Amino acid sequence: MSKKNLLITPFFFFFYRDISRVFKVKVQTIFAPLISQTLYLIIFGVSLGKVVKISDQFSYLEFIIPGLVAMSLINQSFQNGSSSIFSMKITGEIIDIKSTALNTQQIIFAIACSGLLRGLIVSCLTLVIGELFHFYFEGSFLPLHSALWLVVFLGLGGVVFAMLGFSVGIWSRTFDHIGAIGSFIILPLIYLGGVWFDLDTLSPFWQKLSIINPLLYFVNGIRYSFLGVSDIPVVSAFWIVFLSLFMAYILAYLMTFRGSFQRAF
Repeated sequence: MSKKNLLITPFFFFFYRDISRVFKVKVQTIFAPLISQTLYLIIFGVSLGKVVKISDQFSYLEFIIPGLVAMSLINQSFQNGSSSIFSMKITGEIIDIKSTALNTQQIIFAIACSGLLRGLIVSCLTLVIGELFHFYFEGSFLPLHSALWLVVFLGLGGVVFAMLGFSVGIWSRTFDHIGAIGSFIILPLIYLGGVWFDLDTLSPFWQKLSIINPLLYFVNGIRYSFLGVSDIPVVSAFWIVFLSLFMAYILAYLMTFRGSFQRAF
C-alpha cells in the first residue's frame, strides 16, 4: 500500500467514526432540530407571515425558508465540530489519535467534513419541510434559482462553522463554555444575519451593524440561490464567505497548539 493510501485510510476511518456518533444519537442531532425548524415555520412563516410583508415579489414564508436552511446548517455544523472534539478531549481519545497516520490538517478536515454532513442532513430536511409548507399554503413548491450557488454556499458555510466549532471545542474547558459561545455569539449573529428580516427594514444603525456580520453574506447567498434576490451582491457574498473559510482554518490550525490537544502530539 502506498504512503498516500496509508494517509487517506485513517482520514476516512476518523471521518466515519465521527459521523457514526451523529447517527447514534440521531434524536438529539437530527430530529430535535427539525422540530424547532418546523415550529419556526408555523409561528413565523404561517402565522406571522399573513401580516408581515417583505416584498411584492414573494411572501414572508418564501423569504424565511432559505434563512431557516442556512440557520440549520450553521447551528448543526458548529455544534458537531465543538461537541466532537470536546468529547474526545474529556475522554482522552485525542491521545489515541497520535498513534494513527493522521496529521493536524486531516484531523481538522475530517471533523469539518462530518460537521458539514450533519449540517447538510438537517438543512436538507428543513428544506423538505419548508417545501411542503410552501406547497400547502402557496399551491406550488419553492423554485430553485441557482443550484450552483446553493451548493457553493452550503459547502463553504458548513465547513466554516464546523471549523469554528472545532476551535471552540479545543478552547472550552466545560460544556458550559460551548453553550455560552453558542448563546452569546453564534445566536445573536444568526438573528442579526438576515434570517428573519430584509436589511431595508432596519434602522441605519442596525443596518451598519448587520453589514459587519459575516453570517449576513452566507444567509443572503442561500437566499439568492432560491429567490434570485439578495441584500448583498452574490459575488461579494461569495468572497466574504471564502475569506471566512480561510480565517476559520487558520484559527483551527492555531488552536491545535493549545492544551490537551497539543500534549497529544
